[in-house]
Amino acid sequence: MSHGSTGSHSVKAQTYQYLTSNSEKYENELSLQEADSKLQDVNECEVSNEDISGNGSELRNEEAKKEKVEPDGGWGWMVVTGASLILVMVDTVGQCFGIIFSTFLSELQTPSTITALIFNMFGFTWCMTGPVLGPLVSEFGWRKVTFVSSIMLSFSTIASAFVPSPWALLFTYSFLGGIGCGILSNISYTIVPYYFRKRRGLANGIIMSWDCGGQLLGPPLIYFLQSEYAFSGATLILGGIVLHCCLGAAVFHPIEWHLKSQGCETENIGKVHERVGESCHSSGRPPKFSKCQWEILTGLIHSSIADLCILRSARAVIIATSAALIFNGYLNFLAFVPFAMQDSGFSLENAAWCVSVSAICNMLTRIIVSTLSDTRFFNFRTCYLMGSLTITITMIAFIHVRDIMWVTVVMGVWGCGVGAFMSIFNLVMVHYMGLKNFMAMLGATMLCIAGGYLTIGPFIGYIHDVTGRYEITTCVLASTVFCSFFLWLFMPAASTYDTRRSVVENVI
Repeated sequence: MSHGSTGSHSVKAQTYQYLTSNSEKYENELSLQEADSKLQDVNECEVSNEDISGNGSELRNEEAKKEKVEPDGGWGWMVVTGASLILVMVDTVGQCFGIIFSTFLSELQTPSTITALIFNMFGFTWCMTGPVLGPLVSEFGWRKVTFVSSIMLSFSTIASAFVPSPWALLFTYSFLGGIGCGILSNISYTIVPYYFRKRRGLANGIIMSWDCGGQLLGPPLIYFLQSEYAFSGATLILGGIVLHCCLGAAVFHPIEWHLKSQGCETENIGKVHERVGESCHSSGRPPKFSKCQWEILTGLIHSSIADLCILRSARAVIIATSAALIFNGYLNFLAFVPFAMQDSGFSLENAAWCVSVSAICNMLTRIIVSTLSDTRFFNFRTCYLMGSLTITITMIAFIHVRDIMWVTVVMGVWGCGVGAFMSIFNLVMVHYMGLKNFMAMLGATMLCIAGGYLTIGPFIGYIHDVTGRYEITTCVLASTVFCSFFLWLFMPAASTYDTRRSVVENVI
């Protein structure tokens, strides 16, 4: 036991001896119950100078005894602003794939299988960043990881402007861009809940609404740039624009810098806690130590595999599998919308307008739903079911309308369905699995979504190459989203099963 800890216990022992030996003196003034209460107060609030001067480990142990709460505002709103900016940039590159590359790929007469492969490999790489995100943040911190990913995304976009063939996009866009977008997006989702508690739904609604900001602002911007500077010039400028993700990374402070303490805390302890917080990462783990690269890599792999153990829960399986189905369904549909509309005789400008309208409805729905998620009467399962069902119906309707006005209306309603689902995408994990399992649940979900990108997406491209009709591929994608709806019907049964299993394991 350390000297500081021994001194603290000595003070408590002396206090206890004094109170018990003089109980008669206090008989008329304090009852023994009040004396015990005073002893309890001393146990909670006594802080010795020796504790303050102790090493970092002792301070963290002492601070762990105090309840730490999220700032629920303050610098948290700066984090929300930074995350929103990053999500707009990421969304412009990710969900505007069809707007950016449709003209380039069409001029090269690229088969739909290759087009689907490029987009879905991008999504696969994006999702594969999920399992390693937690270990990376623990090792290097929020800001360093975000800065590096921002530079990688900008470089990948610039490099995509000079590709000689569609196959080169597999490296520049799918691999490099997928890693950059995946890390940036997942960090923006995961950092915000740590800064809020009561206002978590509102903060989530803000970042989720701006998650489709790129889908709203990107299409008209990209169409304008391509009309002025052609594909290469427009993509080169876009690469410079997404470099602004570094501005968002600058405000990603470790959460320890802004935690609020409850209970007794001396001024000296507060100052020391601030110094300790500056050396900690946002995951709450100790600062990284000198390690060789092999040890770091081994640690990342081990932590990532350990996180996948969460799939032993039936609730986790439903969340991860249904997310894989709905993500692959609606994102592949969005990627093919510009191709399908131009194949039906509409212009790229019409396609850009419809995508932007869907983004507006998506954004408004996310704000409304995320705000309602803070209320007591809100039901996460009902919202998820309604969102997935709306996406399914509107995707079927899309192939039956031919007038641009009705296509726009259908895309708007489709955006509402996507917004209802995406607004609670990360909150569902926290609601059903708890905040302590959030990072592990996100990593497992991203892995399942990645598996879908390797199978569902290329299969959809192959179907179009065989049939030559976007109507059939859209129906297949709609059925994929409906399967996600069907799975969530069993969530109450899964919750009951997990509860019974937990009771049995505790008894054993």
